[in-house]
Amino acid sequence: MADFNNQVCAVTGAASGLGAAVAAQLSRAGAKLLLLDIDASAGEQLAAELGGEFMRCDVSQPEDWALAAERCSGMGGLKYLHLNAGIQIAPPNAPLQEYQFQHMQLDRYRKMMGVNVDGVVFGLQALLPQMHSGGAVVVTSSLAGVTPYEVDPLYAMSKHAVSGLVRSLAGHCRELGVTINAICPGGIDTAIIPEAQRTDKAVFMTPEHVAEEVLALMDAEENGKTWAKVATAKPAWIIRAPGDKG
Repeated sequence: MADFNNQVCAVTGAASGLGAAVAAQLSRAGAKLLLLDIDASAGEQLAAELGGEFMRCDVSQPEDWALAAERCSGMGGLKYLHLNAGIQIAPPNAPLQEYQFQHMQLDRYRKMMGVNVDGVVFGLQALLPQMHSGGAVVVTSSLAGVTPYEVDPLYAMSKHAVSGLVRSLAGHCRELGVTINAICPGGIDTAIIPEAQRTDKAVFMTPEHVAEEVLALMDAEENGKTWAKVATAKPAWIIRAPGDKG
């Protein structure tokens, strides 16, 4: 496992779910945390509990990322980055038909793309230039970013975009002396799961188990890979793009 002690680590979507679980594990490893989330109340509370810093950040806004970059620089420069914030096309309490392509609402679509895609692009644009050599970026994609997901096709599109970006930035990140990988989990028990999918037969991983994989990827030698994680007891493995034999 990487040595996180006194290393600056930034996490988006950090106030809940997978982001909060990753932040907690990084805190136990001695990291200097910058938690980024749009939920200031929950984020500030978690930062106080973990001994980290919180900054309200709308990841879809480049201006917020410029402020986050300044904050990281003031903390001594960034070593590890987890770009985790993500949402589905409809709120969790919506009926499943509202997740379907033919029922798309423009405001929901733009919000989701802003969080899922712009949040990764703008985050990388703002923070990659200041990352320390030997650092790592882990992006939360989804199993829906490497396989079809008929429940929410537009969410799948956004996560395929993220997976493609991670795969395509390997060379650039290598030049900077950092790695970039994507974790592509199946269902995690977090707030974005549609309530209609929470049936007796549904099995979800805990955020804590997936967080372990995120920290492991911060120490991975591989670069530009998409790592599927589908069950608590099964370790993550690489789903390679066509033509990727490395």
